[in-house]
Amino acid sequence: MNMHANSRKKPKKIIWKLFLLLLLILLVSAGIYYILPGEDDFGTFLSMRNDMTRIIKDSDGAERDINLRFNDYQLKLNPLYAFMFKSGKLDLYMKSYSNDKLAAISINQLEIGRDTNNFFDFTFMFRPKPEFSLPLFHGDALKKLPGVHGALYMDFYALNANTDYETFFGQEIEKIEEAIHLAEPYWNHHDFGSLTPHLDPYKSPWRFEIRAPEKGDDETMRVYYSTAARCLSLYSEAYMRSVAAWSVTSNKPINEKIKEENRESFDGFVQVLYREDVAVKLGKMLFPEEDFDSYFLEGFWGIEPEGFLNIKD
Repeated sequence: MNMHANSRKKPKKIIWKLFLLLLLILLVSAGIYYILPGEDDFGTFLSMRNDMTRIIKDSDGAERDINLRFNDYQLKLNPLYAFMFKSGKLDLYMKSYSNDKLAAISINQLEIGRDTNNFFDFTFMFRPKPEFSLPLFHGDALKKLPGVHGALYMDFYALNANTDYETFFGQEIEKIEEAIHLAEPYWNHHDFGSLTPHLDPYKSPWRFEIRAPEKGDDETMRVYYSTAARCLSLYSEAYMRSVAAWSVTSNKPINEKIKEENRESFDGFVQVLYREDVAVKLGKMLFPEEDFDSYFLEGFWGIEPEGFLNIKD
């Protein structure tokens, strides 16, 4: 009788030992991940911010009042995200501007710790005023983290049928094509657009998606980041030169009907983002509930949150 009882206990002991061994491996792996330094972007994300700020100021961009609210703003992370980012706090850099043709020009970064120059991302958005049927320029550069690919995504979103890419870009299309050619070694061929099917109706023929190498020495990663920065520069230059050219041509102001259509199209675009975008879901987990709508809607996109209460339902 005792022999049978002991034989039944042995499998349980084996399972328990295997569980403890697996737990130990996970703990050791987690400890190694936390101790090892994060991926180095070689100053690229800070350089992207500085270059974009220069471009904005060269276009007579004026700071919007919302910047005051998020000046010196810090996110305190729960243990899971503190482990993910290897820091208990993230410093938010969010600046938004406007000029005669663009209602909101926003740049956003999360700095891992304070004054570290170690950034998780660089996010930007150029939104035309509804008086002009121009594409919206938006993108994200991301650093690799657990569950997150290192990548650069950007596109010129057509908010409705009034957008005419060929007329808007003209010869600047050459810069866009140059960027796509440079990015070929990193092009996301595997699941292009899979993170943003909700934006498919708005995407341009020049949607840009590249992935950082999963593994590589310093020189490999330095070349990737340098390429990503150059491609962003080419896309930004093509867009801003096209906006500037549009402003000095004889294009007549569009009528009130088209203006209202553009406004409604933009509102619909942001509603789709708010409901379905992965970045919004992450933001809601990182930000205090009372601050997120003001940051995302009013700060980044230039929309009064009160007008979008219905999209929370």
